[in-house]
Amino acid sequence: MLLRFIAENIFSFKEATEFNTFPSSKSKNHELHKVSIGHATALRMSAIYGANGAGKSNLISAMSLLREIVRYDLSSIVNPGELRFIFSNEFKNKSIELAVEFSINEMILYYYIEFNNERIISERLSQSLKTHDESIFARNTNINSEIDITFNQKYISEKITPEFKDAIIRILRPEQSLLRLLGKYYPSYSGAISTAYFWFDKCFIVVEPNSTSDNLPHLLHSNPDFLKMVNEKLPLLKTGVDNIVINVEELVSQEAQTLYKSEIEQAKKAPGVPIGTNKTAYDGIANIVYENDKLYIKHLSPQHRLADGHIESTPYAFESEGTRRLIELMPIFYLLRNPNKVFVIDEIECSIHPIMIKELMHAISDSSIIKGQLIFTTHESCLLDQRIFRPDEIWFAQKDTDQATQLYPLSDFNIHNTANIENGYLQGRYGGIPFLSNINDLNWE
Repeated sequence: MLLRFIAENIFSFKEATEFNTFPSSKSKNHELHKVSIGHATALRMSAIYGANGAGKSNLISAMSLLREIVRYDLSSIVNPGELRFIFSNEFKNKSIELAVEFSINEMILYYYIEFNNERIISERLSQSLKTHDESIFARNTNINSEIDITFNQKYISEKITPEFKDAIIRILRPEQSLLRLLGKYYPSYSGAISTAYFWFDKCFIVVEPNSTSDNLPHLLHSNPDFLKMVNEKLPLLKTGVDNIVINVEELVSQEAQTLYKSEIEQAKKAPGVPIGTNKTAYDGIANIVYENDKLYIKHLSPQHRLADGHIESTPYAFESEGTRRLIELMPIFYLLRNPNKVFVIDEIECSIHPIMIKELMHAISDSSIIKGQLIFTTHESCLLDQRIFRPDEIWFAQKDTDQATQLYPLSDFNIHNTANIENGYLQGRYGGIPFLSNINDLNWE
């Protein structure tokens, strides 16, 4: 679970700005949405609203950036110094700071990183306890790129000797996170550090509006329960697709070997790992997989049931953008059964009809099977419904006079449990909407 995220001096965030999933004492409905983790409680759903340019997507981008730095390093970010808040001369020369508090396997961890264009200046990992925080490691880099690291002996194994620490200081690059170096390459040296890295790498997933599930054919083929769920739900969505079939073919022809040469090379280096391809042979998403010393291509084939009962297959690319979006969201809905999964989605309603997205969110809200966490941005006002969300699960982004994004939950207002919050939002009672000039002033004639 993501408990809170803090961004400072990045994109449209000036001062330290916090988004969190802590429940408010004012909100009493949907008790099922509250998840207890040790001494803390988090909410498993959050919807973030705001006008265009208010900073909703910047929040998602900041989360994605932090994940990128941990999973790779600072050098994977193009000109990170240019990501600073630009509307203040004071902040143009300050470093960027990001932090996240999260839970995994009943442990609550807090990770903080400060960086500029050249290096990671400071990095800390702590365990959040009921009355205090305990440092796991702290890393600091001075202006001469000299690195200092301190460990809490309680959280590391005897393998981290003074000699090993000196070696880490020598090999750790200024732009590389210590969390990645130890969590990925030395997982047995600290259970807490490897657990934190695992959360960033496997549990914390950020989905952009135009993202596609590149491994969907392989995921469906290798997981019959998942394929069964998809084929049970798809007819209910009334998109015209009756079910999905996964076609699997061995790549033996010279023509196929030539067409997919680069994908085949990648697949052979990582047996069992699906390599996505959108080359035109199958008019859509497909995977190349090297399994049991053989090469296979797996692709989706949507099936439509005609009036006479006949089943007709269509290329995946022939389906509407909204239908493809729904199909590609299916892995998220399936994986949300895992309590450690956190999905952050920008513009979840993209290309999906309002009635459809409302029904989906309603189903997730009411489900006792869903144990993971779903956080998303949206403009879709029909989701502002207390039958779906608690007031503390609805957040707004709005810019102040300094053009800096401010974030606040609906629970900051006195909301009766029978209030029509969609009408209140559209009437501007809670902010987070565009305030337009007189349309006649545009002089379109």
